[in-house]
Amino acid sequence: MRLLKLAVASLALPVVLASPATIPKIENEVQKDDGGISDPAELIVDAKANSNDNNINKNDSGNSPDSAISNSEKSQEDTKKKTDEQEGETNDSIQMPSQLTMADFDSSTSKQLSFIEFYSPYCHHCKALAPIWERAYKSIYPELAKLNIQMRQVNCVESGDLCEREDIAYYPNLRLYAPARDKKTGELIPGKSKDVDGFPRSLTRTSENFVKYLKKSVAEYNAGEIDMDSASELISTDAMLDIMAGDISEPHFVTFFPATDKQWTTTESTGKSQFDKACYDCNEVKQLWDKLSNHVLSVTKTGHFNCQSNPSICKSLGFSELSKVNSKYLPKFAMFLPKRTGKIRFDYNGELSIPKMKSFVTRLFENSQYESLSARGLADVMSYRKSLPAEPLESYPKDGVVSIVFYYNEKTITEEDRAVLPYLLDYVTKSPFNVKLYTSKQDKIESNVLVQAESLVQFINYDHNEPHKQFNKAMHLATTLTSKPTLLVFKDNSLITTVFQSFAPEDIRNEKKIKEFIEDNQYPLYNELTPELLPYYFSDKTEKRADKIVVTFIDSNDAVATNKAIFNMSLAAHEYNYLKKTFYFDDLLKNRSAKDKVVAKLKQSNADSLKIIAAMRKEIPHLFTNSEVLFTYVDISKIDQFKHSAFKFNPDHYKPGDSIVISKDNRYYWDENTQGAQLTNDPHMLKPVLLSLLDSSRGPSINTKLVSSPYGGPLNFMNKIHDRGFIGYIGFFACIYFIAVIARRIVKQRRFASRQSRGIIGNNVPKKD
Repeated sequence: MRLLKLAVASLALPVVLASPATIPKIENEVQKDDGGISDPAELIVDAKANSNDNNINKNDSGNSPDSAISNSEKSQEDTKKKTDEQEGETNDSIQMPSQLTMADFDSSTSKQLSFIEFYSPYCHHCKALAPIWERAYKSIYPELAKLNIQMRQVNCVESGDLCEREDIAYYPNLRLYAPARDKKTGELIPGKSKDVDGFPRSLTRTSENFVKYLKKSVAEYNAGEIDMDSASELISTDAMLDIMAGDISEPHFVTFFPATDKQWTTTESTGKSQFDKACYDCNEVKQLWDKLSNHVLSVTKTGHFNCQSNPSICKSLGFSELSKVNSKYLPKFAMFLPKRTGKIRFDYNGELSIPKMKSFVTRLFENSQYESLSARGLADVMSYRKSLPAEPLESYPKDGVVSIVFYYNEKTITEEDRAVLPYLLDYVTKSPFNVKLYTSKQDKIESNVLVQAESLVQFINYDHNEPHKQFNKAMHLATTLTSKPTLLVFKDNSLITTVFQSFAPEDIRNEKKIKEFIEDNQYPLYNELTPELLPYYFSDKTEKRADKIVVTFIDSNDAVATNKAIFNMSLAAHEYNYLKKTFYFDDLLKNRSAKDKVVAKLKQSNADSLKIIAAMRKEIPHLFTNSEVLFTYVDISKIDQFKHSAFKFNPDHYKPGDSIVISKDNRYYWDENTQGAQLTNDPHMLKPVLLSLLDSSRGPSINTKLVSSPYGGPLNFMNKIHDRGFIGYIGFFACIYFIAVIARRIVKQRRFASRQSRGIIGNNVPKKD
């Protein structure tokens, strides 16, 4: 039917088709692979009705035409200048290759890797992409023969039959084709190719990225990864029931597809998508899944379960929407573990990318082993330290490990105690950070924690102008004393070990307490702040509003300066941890002393025994977990990732080494030191600011600013009103109104008094000659 519509439209409308190379150059280099037009026949009809190519967008999930085409000559010239400076002039002597058609598509793509653009000359996104595609082709042209890859195009208006066969649902559609091989012999099949990949949607469309993608694809193809047979197995109904029950000997990572078994197998055998038209991304997701299955072979089995062939099971799993024909929902993913683990099913709801999914599977598999570690074994699984040098390390791990150790006494542990492990596994799996789960029964771990605490004091004695800090054993006991089993948290390159203080058996079995403990201690000592991590660092929870986030700006292109900045973060973090504990420990001692005095006074006055007992039972709160400070950094070289994020600070306004302190609820910030200059991550400068926020009586006050405030300078007083929102403005204008009313009354009273003073006749001023 679609072919018939194409033919009719083509006869009814004389069209002069333009290849991308002849389309007027539109200087907008930045695009996303977001899709475009869905139906070529309707596109031609729309083109006839509107020669300006406006509103041709049946299934356009990409940028609007206004974002794809510059709206002014100035912006076009600026973009062109920037592009020419970055990529240089193209070689006009290189001619673009002929476009593929139904007649030569199969024979061409069956001989070598082929990066194909399916486009329409009437598509806004295609027009914007045309000069970018041409620059990419001409820049890599000298290497194409050596790489054995080609860049070709298909005009879907001229070759509608080919685009129909290849199920092209939107424009421009960028696909990678590889020669098909016989599964038994491994030999190439003449005249046959298969769609194996697509240009990543998350990757910006630039000529530079196209070239990188081509080279990466060649490397993967030569390594046998692109056209490697999928390791995923079709899961039968009975097998799925066993997997759901945990009656398996090894983990299974399963994808649930909105398809039938026949659609999957036909797509597998032909290399062409046979999935429902409504699921535009199903074939792309399958390609990703096929690759992923070979990346995780060593840790899990992979399988695919088609919900349209097994609707009842998918419904019981909560995936009923995948059982419907023409479902628009993307496939779902879940990891199933043997029931001996304690918890069977773990859903994956993250980004659909091989690195992210592989990390999820690998980390879940490793943590589900509940590996037992010795005190020495910690150094084998992380950058465990008993001391730190007084200078930057040669390198710092980018993705810092946080190790949560279930520490127990082998003689006293019970099955009820061990029952907490599956809950720990669940909480650790949901963390976005590199959190690992282990167990240990070695007593030496306790002595190592003590050694770390003593070394921490030595590490932070860097300022010779201050009194020498001493290790306080009483304070150490107050913050680490616990019964077993308990939890210990170790972090890469950190001397700060956090202990879950359990004073009764029910403490370690309290799911809520365990969850809160992991949520509070899942952060590395220092970590790169990315848009994905913003919701984890910033929260409007009332009990966490006193916490602060220190954000330091770095430039990762300068390795030496970056290491120095991370060292400063580490030093500031260790010092603040010590000073905060000292502050709350001193406060604890004062409260205890005050309590003892109250009890003694009651005893001396022969007070009622019930009053004395009540005073003695009064609990003194341990506030050591209050006023936490987390340390992060923003890489200025990756500034673009924050353009459309919830991060409310413009990195352009800061230089490497600058720091800002932000409240956990993202309402207030401090970017000045105690002298009013720009705050940096120099520990000498950062310490008084953090101490002032911990206790305002310490040192001079610092300037508090409101995040996203429209006021500044002489209107800075308006921040207090703006901070209170709608009610604040109502109160402000009410005050102005009342002041105006009172002022008006005063003026009237003065005028009235003035008239009264003039006498009966009126003006009594002496008459002048």
